[in-house]
Amino acid sequence: MPALQETEAADSPRDMRKGLIEKQIMEQACILFARKGFDGTTLTDVADAVGLTRAAIYYYFRNKEALLEAIVVEATAAPLAASAAWRKTAPEDPVDRLRSFVDMRVRGILSHPLRMRMIDVTEAILPPEMAERHIEAKRRVLAEYRAILRDGMEQGVFRAQDQRVAALAIIGMVNWTVHWYTPGRGADIPAVARQIADMAVQAVISPRAGRSQIADPKAALAALREDVEQLALLMAADRGEA
Repeated sequence: MPALQETEAADSPRDMRKGLIEKQIMEQACILFARKGFDGTTLTDVADAVGLTRAAIYYYFRNKEALLEAIVVEATAAPLAASAAWRKTAPEDPVDRLRSFVDMRVRGILSHPLRMRMIDVTEAILPPEMAERHIEAKRRVLAEYRAILRDGMEQGVFRAQDQRVAALAIIGMVNWTVHWYTPGRGADIPAVARQIADMAVQAVISPRAGRSQIADPKAALAALREDVEQLALLMAADRGEA
């Protein structure tokens, strides 16, 4: 019975309203932190943006640092949760898997652009614990990309190249969308996501992908060299050099 009472309390109109206002405060703080920086923004600025008094803000967040922490926790947890959900139905084929992962990442980023911009602005001044949480989330995203690229190289559908460099290049292309995408101007989010995903695949796919044989001797020799380079890169990765 106590557990039931706790559940009912959590779903009460008062708690739902509190959660809604907290979300509004975090959204307005994201806008202000991204525009003015963390140090340049006061809780009074946030309160004015939401339509509350500064004293009322303290009911939801004890200080500006606690507000930043709540935003960072949400910003790091959301993409990891999205990746975990994506893995349940993700394609096995490396080409389709890369395309699907990039598509998912672009959609997620452009669905919450202010949060992404705010993290870019405040990343350098995050307290150590928050910074480590954010860095760990980025490491896990990078690891996902590298695993996809490695599978593609091992199967011969992706060109031989440094996995980390290729992964970081794709991540840069994906993350930069928040700086130029404008809703209602040009392609919509799904169309942008599809195009970026296709560009990511084209950037790494092997020219020989899908070809059963090579008739031209020069092309065959070039393919052989590529195979040797790919083998060397994979061996270097196993030794932790790549």
